[in-house]
Amino acid sequence: MPNTTPSAAPSRVDLAASCFFNALLRECSHWRLVSDASGERAVLPLSDGELHLRLHHRSASGECRFVWPPHQVRHGTSQPLDFATALDRVLATPALVGELDADSRARFRERVLESRANTQESLEARDDLTRLQQGPLDFVAAEQGLLAGHAFHPAPKSRAPFTAQEAQRYCPEHRARVGLAWWGVAPERVVEASSRDQSAAELAADLLPAELAARLPMSATGQAFVALPMHPWQARHLRAQPGVQALEAAGELVWLGESQAEWYPTSSHRSLYASGAPWMVKGSLSARLTNSLRLLSVKEVTRGLRLDAWMRDLDIARRFPGFNVMQEPAWLGWRDAEGEVDAASLVLLRENPLQHAPQAEAVVLATLTQQPLAAEGESLLAARVRAAANQRNEPLAEATRGWFAAFCERVLTPLFGLVVEEGIVLLAHQQNIVLRLDQGWPVGMDYRDCQGSGVSDHFLARHPQLAETPENHWSRDTLRRYFLYYLLINSTFAVTSALAADGLAEEALLLADLRAHLEGLRERLDGDLDCLDHALNAAELEVKGNFFCYLSGVNEATLGNPARLYLPLRNPLTAPLIHPLDGSQAAPTATPNANRPTGAIA
Repeated sequence: MPNTTPSAAPSRVDLAASCFFNALLRECSHWRLVSDASGERAVLPLSDGELHLRLHHRSASGECRFVWPPHQVRHGTSQPLDFATALDRVLATPALVGELDADSRARFRERVLESRANTQESLEARDDLTRLQQGPLDFVAAEQGLLAGHAFHPAPKSRAPFTAQEAQRYCPEHRARVGLAWWGVAPERVVEASSRDQSAAELAADLLPAELAARLPMSATGQAFVALPMHPWQARHLRAQPGVQALEAAGELVWLGESQAEWYPTSSHRSLYASGAPWMVKGSLSARLTNSLRLLSVKEVTRGLRLDAWMRDLDIARRFPGFNVMQEPAWLGWRDAEGEVDAASLVLLRENPLQHAPQAEAVVLATLTQQPLAAEGESLLAARVRAAANQRNEPLAEATRGWFAAFCERVLTPLFGLVVEEGIVLLAHQQNIVLRLDQGWPVGMDYRDCQGSGVSDHFLARHPQLAETPENHWSRDTLRRYFLYYLLINSTFAVTSALAADGLAEEALLLADLRAHLEGLRERLDGDLDCLDHALNAAELEVKGNFFCYLSGVNEATLGNPARLYLPLRNPLTAPLIHPLDGSQAAPTATPNANRPTGAIA
């Protein structure tokens, strides 16, 4: 062992650094796990020495809680590093990130440090951190309480091109509250669609304040302009574009103004919520958030209309009690001067299931499972389970397993049920699962983001009358990859990891309970069981590689072959891999995709 300089254990957790190193360890194979009397360490090679990351906990799916700071070990001595220096050491090591040119390295470094600074800044501005760690939280508090973002991403709070002032004004982690921007669009410029009896324009008008409605002009033919809601940052961005200015000058777009500041940006930034409103509003945002430029497309918004129509007669409330989809039955936008749909103008309307219960405990799963803010702290999930155990007068260990069983029933049963029995696929990652709690106990869930929906071969077989195959038809391999990544790896394993890391249950026991639940679903459900069988039997699943996607600078939303982002991950549900690694072996959780060189995505 190298000589080390004793230092006091830090009392804080570096949330941004945790996201960065979790992503790196998941995707890079060139590191090893070492276990000794001081605990476990992840040891990464550096161009000069080694980087040692002490681990407070490591889950079966690879999520780590770290003991900060990291140390560089060389020539028999150990030196603590701040995050920026550790980042530089990593980026200077081709074995970890591949060969990088100077511009790529500088751009990536800048974005990672910017994301970390954004996280630190929002944390320093909060005066409600204790409440966020303990709960209960209503929908707005939970959405705006997601402080670090994706747990496996090198820069989850990157948000180019927002300025610091714009971040304060528009970002959820700053508890922003904004007015909804409104345009009047000439009838000949409007593009819209609805799956309901009312048109999209009629449904959007439910949100239009009377004082702004009074400003809507009439066209030369006597038709009323259509009122189009929009995120205020996007509206200001578009008003600076020459093409939009020309349409305004021609009188085909009319700026109506902004409503009162009663709309809250949710964890996705571009989705806005107002208490009591019948609809949430999700629009294009010409900003790069994490891996993608956040522009909607006609293809995506049409998925919401199809899903709304397909699910209308499925009797979901009876078949899967407590389960609900926030349907997206309408969208609007305008055509540009060439007559093409302007993707930057697109907006969809999403059902608000909390319209009449805004104070209900409805918590996005990502906020429940995010890592604690202090080394001695615990996740919001653990705090809510403890509260539920006390309220139910149950031993903590018993309540924890009961809570997880209720989670599986309220979340996994309906989502697997739709896939198996109907061939309808909902990509339920942590930010798309809003868990409804009653005194901390799972009683239901709302799924959101109908753009992340698809259909399988089983769906096509059940609907031979379809005139054409939907564009979001997924092959068996695609279904296995995306559905199981989002629902199991991204969401469910985050729950087992948090409960285990907080000492509420052994993760192996929770994974055994999860396996038993899936085996039970296999007996209960009737249809295409391939996805269930794959989850239960495959030695490996697939996981999205956010680190190298972001390092390469590609736009995930327009990547021609998104499968190139995915890597093999050892399946924690497949015995004997449930058991922890013994520390004597190399321990990559995932290995780089053989179809690309390390550090690059073509």
